[in-house]
Amino acid sequence: MNRGRVYIRTLGCPKNEADGAALTRHLKLAGWTVVDDPECADAEIVNTCGFIEPTKLESLEAIWEGVSRRDTDRSGRRRLVVTGCLAQRYAGDLAKEIPSVDAIVGFNRPDLVERALEANRTGPLPVCWVEKPDAIYREHTTTWQIDTESAPLSTYIKIGDGCDNACRFCAIPLIRGRLRSRPLQSIVEEVTMLVSNGTREVILVSQDTTSWGTDLDNGTDLALLLHHIDSIPGDFWVRLMYAHPAFVTERLIASVGDCTKLVPYLDMPMQHISDRMLTIMNRHTTKVDTQRTIDALRRVRPDLAMRTTFIVGHPGETEHDFAELLTFAEENGFERMGAFVYSTEDGTPSARMDDVVPRELASQRAGLLAEAFDRWSADQSVQKLGSFIPTLLEQRSEDGCWEGRTIHDAPDIDGRIIVSGDAITAFGIYNVLVTGAEGVDLTGRCDAQHDAASGRRPSATVGATV
Repeated sequence: MNRGRVYIRTLGCPKNEADGAALTRHLKLAGWTVVDDPECADAEIVNTCGFIEPTKLESLEAIWEGVSRRDTDRSGRRRLVVTGCLAQRYAGDLAKEIPSVDAIVGFNRPDLVERALEANRTGPLPVCWVEKPDAIYREHTTTWQIDTESAPLSTYIKIGDGCDNACRFCAIPLIRGRLRSRPLQSIVEEVTMLVSNGTREVILVSQDTTSWGTDLDNGTDLALLLHHIDSIPGDFWVRLMYAHPAFVTERLIASVGDCTKLVPYLDMPMQHISDRMLTIMNRHTTKVDTQRTIDALRRVRPDLAMRTTFIVGHPGETEHDFAELLTFAEENGFERMGAFVYSTEDGTPSARMDDVVPRELASQRAGLLAEAFDRWSADQSVQKLGSFIPTLLEQRSEDGCWEGRTIHDAPDIDGRIIVSGDAITAFGIYNVLVTGAEGVDLTGRCDAQHDAASGRRPSATVGATV
């Protein structure tokens, strides 16, 4: 049954992308046709982000754009539903300020989004279906049915929700609640199904992936999950994101070295490195312990590309704290790095601190970090010239070449590579010769003949055909 056409706009982080993908699958199975053009839709869903102030504003702008389309729809039947983190935390405010919205639904409830799309509108205010985060049943976060005819080449897999770490600057526990790990078997079944239908990269995400399993009280941990996924037949990548440095165990470090499908890439947000700031932020670790973890990871996986993020301008940060952070970043030469200006979040302990860093000063510090990263990352890219790097080619570029990401690059946040050559026949994983570099972006070739300098042939694991 075709229930209509729906446009879904997802904003924010990869965890929200995973929620958006689950919502898309649910609505497709329920008979809705998901379209890419909002003007062609009978209904619109805005899957919002509420993590920091800029993403809140982006979400509000997207909602108002949806309101404009809804209010000018001549049929009068167009629906607008708001879901995601902003809806979860500020449902009452949204209902009061934007009455043109038909329904506001919390996260991880695609069944309620479906009901909202099909229900009759009964009043001037939106219907609010928002539960307390910890009251959301675990099965709502483990639904993984997929449309086997359109398994994505690369996809996020959410292995848990919520967080118990209580970092003082972070509103995630207020939005998503306590940690709720997804059962191991459910994750393994989803990966198996995706890979068997053409997926070539699965990206494991959660608010804190390193804490996965600690709430299940059955001895499972992230290292065990990685080994189970590594044993699944097929040629595919596994990428790990959002590892908290305080909870990277010796077992996990060993798994990074042992699991052959785990790409040499680890996203480990450190947020700061000054012991004083780590204590203020309640990060559960120290500079010495963090450095020890970095060194251990690079010993077991010398080709590891490490991504991290730092927050500058948190209340209480001094010039000495920032100088220590900048030196640490330069000495470690992280292959991928983000620098963010502290954002005050309602209800967090950090928001109540008095020792505020002026935003202009915080922005200057973020700029210095970014400039330093640009310098050393450019040198790292040049060093890749002439080497072969496994690459996932995902789309055609405007000039007829192929575009994708290397094993060292996650979607959207890292570098891209443009590839030409006669050995490419379909989207998938190829061994690409790097021929050019600009910043973190690369160019390369993938030819059928031998490369005289290396004596190697580009290999390919093909996914979807062109």
